[in-house]
Amino acid sequence: MRKIQILTLTLLCSFVFSCSKAYPDGHNISITIDGVQDTTVLIAYHFGDKKYIKDTLQTDNTGTSMFTGDERLPGGIYLVVLPDMDYFEIIIDRDQEFSLTTSRENPLRDMRIEGSKDNELFVNYQLFMNESQAESRSLRERLDKSRDNPDSLGILQEKLAEVDRKVMDYWDDLINDYPDSFMSVLVKAMKQPEIPDIEVPHDAKNPDSVRWTMRYNYNREYYFNNIDFSDERLLRTPLLHNRLDSFFNRFLQQHPDSIIPEADRVVELAKANEEVYRYVLVYLLNNFERSSVMGLDEVFVHLAEKYYLSGEAPWASDDMLKRLRDRVERIKPNLIGRTARDMSMLKTDGSEISLHDVDAEYIIIYFYEPECSFCKQVTPELQQLQDEFSNRGVEVFAVYILGYQDEWEKYISENNLENWINVYDPQHNSNFRFYYDIHSVPTLYLLDSDKTITAKNIGIDTMRNILEDKLN
Repeated sequence: MRKIQILTLTLLCSFVFSCSKAYPDGHNISITIDGVQDTTVLIAYHFGDKKYIKDTLQTDNTGTSMFTGDERLPGGIYLVVLPDMDYFEIIIDRDQEFSLTTSRENPLRDMRIEGSKDNELFVNYQLFMNESQAESRSLRERLDKSRDNPDSLGILQEKLAEVDRKVMDYWDDLINDYPDSFMSVLVKAMKQPEIPDIEVPHDAKNPDSVRWTMRYNYNREYYFNNIDFSDERLLRTPLLHNRLDSFFNRFLQQHPDSIIPEADRVVELAKANEEVYRYVLVYLLNNFERSSVMGLDEVFVHLAEKYYLSGEAPWASDDMLKRLRDRVERIKPNLIGRTARDMSMLKTDGSEISLHDVDAEYIIIYFYEPECSFCKQVTPELQQLQDEFSNRGVEVFAVYILGYQDEWEKYISENNLENWINVYDPQHNSNFRFYYDIHSVPTLYLLDSDKTITAKNIGIDTMRNILEDKLN
């Protein structure tokens, strides 16, 4: 039994997406659960990585409730949610008039289906996978205890491989025997690309590295081969979202040059279905807008400009497009690899200094304000860092973001920051908040001698590691 973690309450088919591809007529599903008498159960559905309520049902004194409606439901995996928020899953697709009987104690084992072949297959699949996973866990536990026994180790590894082969054979049989079923679509979507034997050129200087690269490239190219992007039923399962999340956040090398071409390729695949296209593009934009990986804001800028601001996202409201345009304008000037915007600011003696006039191997720009709690932690750490690297051409260009000169000079004196280049811009003539996207402090940038942005929005430890690497 699984317990629902987050359940967003809504009686809409979806808060964003339409239910355009439902089958004609209506739905009429009888649900009987022994042990759930005279209470309510919820019907919910997956949508990507979230779950939404579709309906609330009242059970009678036999535990029976009816899930009915005049409209056919869009295909997908639905959830029957019990009063304690435990739930079990069913498939709703072409068969929308069927009955199921089960128990609260063990809904999967006791499940009986009449009128839905997909749900018969789904129940059998879950039982088989539960049994296979239990066997696999047991073998892995025995493996951990047999590391010092080569004979047992070999036998257990072969048994584990046999379990994997049985699962693959089961999946293949289901796909081949029931090609028109939704279960076939689901199982196929779960299959990873089968990487063929890689033949490394005999004259390769580093065959292991070459083999890894060749396997990586094959996997990258065929990662989505088993996903039918024209089938919007996959939106109402966790499968499509999980594959996207795994591919873009774990499989691919986390660099814009690796991600942007793949994002464009997947968006093109998703155009096979209007709703899938919308979901994929929304997912990618949100994912890279929120990414904590340095430099991946370039992916966000690319997606916003190529698809949203160009008019290829017709669902986007004027307000959303205005917000995106503003975010792009703020982020784009300070992407990794761009030349940092010059800033002319005042020093404590009233003279002006320009950022681009600072002659150093590396410049750390530090945006701060004295009462910021995190700044109070970062300032002494940065001071120590600058002491470590001062004789190696590293300067700190410390930007006090407010306009109170007395407070600023007191902070410099109390923290012994006279060895920094201390500046402020009380009239905000440089517009530094916009060009450096300063919406919170502390914010750190690292520039090279050409004033190219090398790193940004990082901590002191990461800054130290980068400088060690660059200066050695």
